[in-house]
Amino acid sequence: MGKQITAKFEALHQFCVNAIKAVGAGEEIAHIVADVLLEADLRGISSHGISRLPVYIKRIKLGLMDADAMPNIVKETLCTALLDGNNGFGQVGAFKGMELCIKKAKETGVGIAGVRNTNHIGMAGYYAMMAMKEQMIGMVLANASAHMPAWGGLKACLGTNPIAIAIPGGKQPSVVVDMATSAAARGKIIMAARRGEPIPPGWAIDKEGRPTQDANKALEGFILPLGGPKGYGLSLVIDVLAGVLTGALFGSRIPSMTSDWTRPLNCGVWLLAFRIDNFVEVEEFAVRYDTLIADVKDSPLAPGFEKIYVPGEIEMETREERLRSGIPLDEEVMQELKNVSETTGVPLITY
Repeated sequence: MGKQITAKFEALHQFCVNAIKAVGAGEEIAHIVADVLLEADLRGISSHGISRLPVYIKRIKLGLMDADAMPNIVKETLCTALLDGNNGFGQVGAFKGMELCIKKAKETGVGIAGVRNTNHIGMAGYYAMMAMKEQMIGMVLANASAHMPAWGGLKACLGTNPIAIAIPGGKQPSVVVDMATSAAARGKIIMAARRGEPIPPGWAIDKEGRPTQDANKALEGFILPLGGPKGYGLSLVIDVLAGVLTGALFGSRIPSMTSDWTRPLNCGVWLLAFRIDNFVEVEEFAVRYDTLIADVKDSPLAPGFEKIYVPGEIEMETREERLRSGIPLDEEVMQELKNVSETTGVPLITY
């Protein structure tokens, strides 16, 4: 790994906002995108953080994304909506989609939205947590460029299609599951390639179908499904809901965000928010939830472990630490951000 520098959250956030505005986005859009990207960095999910900004800006400058596009509602019922992202930032499409889900859930008990014609949404858990903060349960499914084969295949036909579910806790930590349906998010392999590091076994195969720990060969080859046929099945279902159902592109029809500079992505997102009190009172749910989590945590520890965490708990601890001490950035990412600074004319200040 190369050197790292530590940057203050506020400075990086402001740089991100200003850079996005410099390529044509309005204030609201710039803040939504910066909020989502920097939240990922705060939570230690650097593969979906500000490191994604350079490729977004490149796609905007090539006319493959509309920096100032807002989604519009295409079709709507009392508890569902279909939105067109108008080829804008994926973060904006997903944010507005979940915002609408929450509004409908407050009115009817449940809200479901689909978004088509959008782009990479960043950290899927961000939008699920929007519902969680309203004492609702949130769920997000998104499709992505095809880099994963069907189980047993040697053709990239599915994305690493993520799923995120966020559930509010009582006294115990909230649960935030946010994961790719591949053995690892492609962004993690990209980060390993930048650092010149190997990837763990079982993440990928090369283009001939041979297991590889070489990050560059993995990027040329295929990412493996999480849990073999199970991850393949999940990815396929997500593509149906986020892509086929919404009218977005799906499967191998979605171009690669990082290597196809000829056409828009037209990704899709499927979002859900529902009120807990559709089933039980929020207070009763919190007590029952806390009992379950306490049971889960009250376990003898396996060798090498110091604590049992629930999904999302480590990320919340990381967030608190990074708000205090700053966000670590690889020198490769810093160089790319310096390039963004030069092309946009926005000063890069990290302190």
